Amino acid sequence: MLGLRAKRPVLAVIALLGATACTRDPQHTTLTVYAAASLAEVFHELERDFEAAHPGVDVQLQLAGSQLLASQLLEGADAQVFASANPAQLDRVAEGRQLRGRRAFAGNSIVVVVPKGSDIGSVVDLANPGCRVVMAGEAVPAGRYAREALDTLGLRSAVEANLISNETDVRGVIGKLALGEADAGLAYATDVATAEGLIALPLPDDAAVTAHYELAVIIDGKAEASVLALADEFADFVSGPAGAASLAAHGFSPNPDGSTR
Repeated sequence: MLGLRAKRPVLAVIALLGATACTRDPQHTTLTVYAAASLAEVFHELERDFEAAHPGVDVQLQLAGSQLLASQLLEGADAQVFASANPAQLDRVAEGRQLRGRRAFAGNSIVVVVPKGSDIGSVVDLANPGCRVVMAGEAVPAGRYAREALDTLGLRSAVEANLISNETDVRGVIGKLALGEADAGLAYATDVATAEGLIALPLPDDAAVTAHYELAVIIDGKAEASVLALADEFADFVSGPAGAASLAAHGFSPNPDGSTR
């Protein structure tokens, strides 16, 4: 009997600890955001600012090529916000998932990227024999925009003949150039702004391409209504004045038309 009585306080403590573990940090909420790789720098900043304004909220960023993120979402990945580098990938997701609050929130420009001191002076030089060119793959928004510009200039076939790599996102393009594995590439202007040793050469006005970024809240996942409400707040934050200021500081043109659908 004595042994049994001695065990009861211990069991009570264990039960109390278990209950505490189950109810620890009841205010903690995770918000999962899928965002195009080209948004990495600015979205990390927006993540910190949003978390500072929402104690207990943890924004989890998943950054990759928009086409890869769209495929993951169509396969059932559970995220509450998707920010894409082009509308086409959101169109894809909308065919299999339920979205709300869709809106354009930023623009970006495609440029030629070369190392400082390069002899390459314009996009025309990318067609020269022996020029090692790197681009994002055609399914990647940046790769699609780049090929659109080359088509306009009548240079696509000649430049693609010099293509040494199709990258899965723009970070791969910048990485190849930074390592000296390519002579030139096509990427977003914002990516060059944060890359040491690389410079941007603008495309001719008649071939200038603007990437339109859109985002939406995904409402058919496992998230509770309170988390979806938080996702709405994050979308409003990104497309509102605070988000616009951060986007502009990172070289984006914020909220190009502000349309929602």
